[in-house]
Amino acid sequence: MRRFLKLRILLSIVLLLGVTAAIVVYASPYAPVVEPVIGIEEIWAIEDARSESEMPLVTALENHGQALGYDAASNTFYCTLGMETGDEWPDIRLTAPDAKDVRLVFADDYSYDWCADAIRDGYEYQIMAYTDTEFSYAYIVFTGLPIVVLEGDEALRPHEDVPVQVSISAAGEKPLSTYARAHERGDTSLRMRPKHGIKVEFTRRADGTRKTEQEMPFIGRTDEFILLACSMDQLLIRDKLSWAMWNAISTENEPFGPRETAYCEVFAGGEYLGIYVIMRPYDYETELGKLGADAASADALYRLAGRTVSEYDKPLIQDHRNIYYEQHYSPAGSEGHRAIMPYLDLFALEDDALFGEQAEMMLDIDSVIRYGLFVQACGMTDNEMNNLYIIAHRVQDGYRYLFAPWDLDCSWGKDDDENAEVWYAFPIFDRLLEEDCGGVARDRLAAIWRQMRESAFNPENIERLLEDFNTQMNDSGAFYRDAVKWNRPNSYSENYNIYSYACARIEMMDRRIEEIISEALRGHRLNIQGYTTFDEGPLE
Repeated sequence: MRRFLKLRILLSIVLLLGVTAAIVVYASPYAPVVEPVIGIEEIWAIEDARSESEMPLVTALENHGQALGYDAASNTFYCTLGMETGDEWPDIRLTAPDAKDVRLVFADDYSYDWCADAIRDGYEYQIMAYTDTEFSYAYIVFTGLPIVVLEGDEALRPHEDVPVQVSISAAGEKPLSTYARAHERGDTSLRMRPKHGIKVEFTRRADGTRKTEQEMPFIGRTDEFILLACSMDQLLIRDKLSWAMWNAISTENEPFGPRETAYCEVFAGGEYLGIYVIMRPYDYETELGKLGADAASADALYRLAGRTVSEYDKPLIQDHRNIYYEQHYSPAGSEGHRAIMPYLDLFALEDDALFGEQAEMMLDIDSVIRYGLFVQACGMTDNEMNNLYIIAHRVQDGYRYLFAPWDLDCSWGKDDDENAEVWYAFPIFDRLLEEDCGGVARDRLAAIWRQMRESAFNPENIERLLEDFNTQMNDSGAFYRDAVKWNRPNSYSENYNIYSYACARIEMMDRRIEEIISEALRGHRLNIQGYTTFDEGPLE
């Protein structure tokens, strides 16, 4: 009997502690809950007994511990609910962290609307905050996309880190809130577009020092991520589609392989910044390490820049065509451009036979062909003489060169005057085919293109991806908000132009590769004439 009595007492204590904890969490003046909607008479009574505050009484809200985005100019909060809500509303529990002596209540009843409609059409609902003497209103919008919030004492600046607190919220995912440092990233887009890319690195300290790793929604464990602004693309699709294509034709165990991406909405310094594509950048040592245990200490990495980049402090070297190469990674103690010099010498060779012999030894032929086909198939105007990684892999008799892409927004017919029939000049790729290096280059061209067509570059797959991207942006309500923010003329995402361009491009590729193989079989020497988008002189 005593044992049962003790058990009852123990259960009562546990229950009391649970109730106390609930009161602390949900009724504490430091974390007030937004209460359900009250009648209009009660709203009026609250207003009549108080004066309207000149400043918002609440500027931070959370939903089940996930930080909401906040746009101070419109006094609007943004709460992510995900894309799988349907008509029914999920459980919503809004709290205001650090809002002392403030009560909150919904002034509008969102439950009268279908959830999917409210998300897609961006319905705004009023929330009233009040104290014993003042009241204020704010709006809340529900979105289907994840939310990234960056808050700090300083505004973000180009290429110069500032300390921030970063919060990442996604439906069904564990929220992340931690210290970080961040800066605006980019080159041309920083100078020519108002919407800028962002790089974020997680840190252990509030002052932005001591980089560390975190588990992130969508992209896993990492110590940094980037936010692609897609500012060169009115449809906000080309980056995402291009990376989806690269993911389909590359593998995890190869250097500079697939990159997972996801749409999100970004807030920084109390300002709504619109739709971004979140992505984990390449870690150079990790990627080079995929070539072998000692590769990271022996290999080097360069980015074909095409121009002088005055903002960067990375060493540059110029080849005989006035094209620049940025040194991105090289082993400690090595001469910065030593590993790229044999490649530049190969480029400068005028003797075709000697070029063929040297290229067979120095180039990973499959890597060149796959990258060349990728550039051609996606209609990339900024990746054949710019935004190209050249990997110098150390081998016994020198270096072997592989190729990988970066920054894929100038693709899929970005400019109105671009023609789907154009074959873009990629000199190392074109010359490799002309000389049929090793007697296998043209055969490999046909085989690799066949694999690419089956895995990704077919109209059915591209149509499916485009429809998915459009659905995410339109049904989340985010595409319209981004259009309003950045004065874009198109307020509804559509994919007809990209899809028709892709179909025409694939047709052209099929026909052109068949012609190349046919000419080779007839013993004809190829004379590939490509259209270059690059001004031969260095850009200032």
